[in-house]
Amino acid sequence: MSQLIGHPADSIAVVDDAGEHTYGELIEQARVLASVLKQEIDTDRPFIPFLAGRDALSVVSLLAIWLAEGVAVPLDPLMPAPEWEWRIRDVDARYLICSPGKESDAHFLTQRCGIKILKAIGHEASPLALVALDQQKEAVVIYTSGTSRYPRGVVHTFSSVEAQVKTLCRAWRWSPEDRLLHVLPIAHIHGLVCGLLCTLAAGASCLLMPVFKTEKVWEQLASRKFTLFTAVPTIYQYMLDAWNKSSAVQRRTWQDGARTLRLAIVGSSPLPPSVHNQWLKLAGKPLLTRYGLTEAGMVLSQQEQGERRPDCLGSPLPGVSVRLVDESGHKVSGVGELEVRSPQMFKGYHGKADLNQQVFSQGWFRTGDMAILDHGQYRLLGKRSIDIIKTGGYRVSALEIEAMLDAHPGIRECAVLGTPSDRLGEAICACVVPVSRHINLKEIREWLCTEVASYKLPTKMTLLEKLPRTPLGKVDKQGLKRVLSAPAQKFIT
Repeated sequence: MSQLIGHPADSIAVVDDAGEHTYGELIEQARVLASVLKQEIDTDRPFIPFLAGRDALSVVSLLAIWLAEGVAVPLDPLMPAPEWEWRIRDVDARYLICSPGKESDAHFLTQRCGIKILKAIGHEASPLALVALDQQKEAVVIYTSGTSRYPRGVVHTFSSVEAQVKTLCRAWRWSPEDRLLHVLPIAHIHGLVCGLLCTLAAGASCLLMPVFKTEKVWEQLASRKFTLFTAVPTIYQYMLDAWNKSSAVQRRTWQDGARTLRLAIVGSSPLPPSVHNQWLKLAGKPLLTRYGLTEAGMVLSQQEQGERRPDCLGSPLPGVSVRLVDESGHKVSGVGELEVRSPQMFKGYHGKADLNQQVFSQGWFRTGDMAILDHGQYRLLGKRSIDIIKTGGYRVSALEIEAMLDAHPGIRECAVLGTPSDRLGEAICACVVPVSRHINLKEIREWLCTEVASYKLPTKMTLLEKLPRTPLGKVDKQGLKRVLSAPAQKFIT
């Protein structure tokens, strides 16, 4: 809060469909809503979800909850109502802030959860006085992407959020002159911290697009007003697809916009080499890859002036310590599980005391991600639980095979995972989304024989129209396993 209040009140903080919003206006609206909240709250530090789009009212709701000494729980408006209900019940919330246009959804939640609805705007109340926030108190609950059966509520304090913001503002050289094109969900750490909070802390401004539409994003970039853009690989793939289908005139305009960006940042899932190469050719400079977790914020990042290889994630950000360990927890110099220690670390998973003890080892957070240090940068090999396939006595990285398959011109995207096998323990299964219907999986497998060791070859391959994804664009491999278990699914072996 102190960082926001320190900026010129008349500086533009957020632009959305309703227009421009200054820092002074957002803080004043937040103080009024906080006053209303304060009169309603009858418990100490309640969890308060808010349901708003990618607009200024998300900022107002977040700040108001903090000023009223509550714990913010952002809800993704693109999620189905049962997902909101699950989160509301998980934190035992009694109040919900909703924006205009969300009233019918809020009414449903009132019926299902007995929760009291408060509108984000339209109140007449004396603004609540600004207060100093206790850095050790809980600030926000951000839910994981849900690639396991149920998402986990990750509790961050004001201290851990501030550490994340300061680290990124320093590493990516945020300044008041920066302007971010924001297209990510605010209910996730990538959109909330890397996008929104870094903007506000730096005294910069961002355009919050209400929904992601590829051509609308290109039109905004073509204005050449933006210095920063951050997205997941899937979004960059959509943008490149639109580029390839566009006219020569559009391409020149869009290219000028892309080349105006100071940084185009990518993360949250592996970056296909084809996306890296196409963007480099289009924009004149490579995407900057970063790696982070809901629990620990951003951990690794490539350098603005350093080498940016598509298969690597960079080095530890300022103030972040990492190490690689074996299954016994001993530090190793080769392949190992990535562990993290930093001031950015979350307080714990809400309501999961046993799990909180399991995920820490002597102060180090166990990420579950397998990695290797490769010429000064960390290279991710995949999740220990799903991307490291134990087959025939070997350990195979699903991400390595995915990168190989992605290089084939007939493959649009793919996912590799292990499926049960009596003979091998796990069989390597490749799910392929083709560029066109005219594709021969047997020919692709024969081609792959020349690229990888025989024990890394998929023993099963199947064609899919699309891959199941989480709201942030990650491939949902648990959901994919359910798709593959369907009786009608056909494989080649």
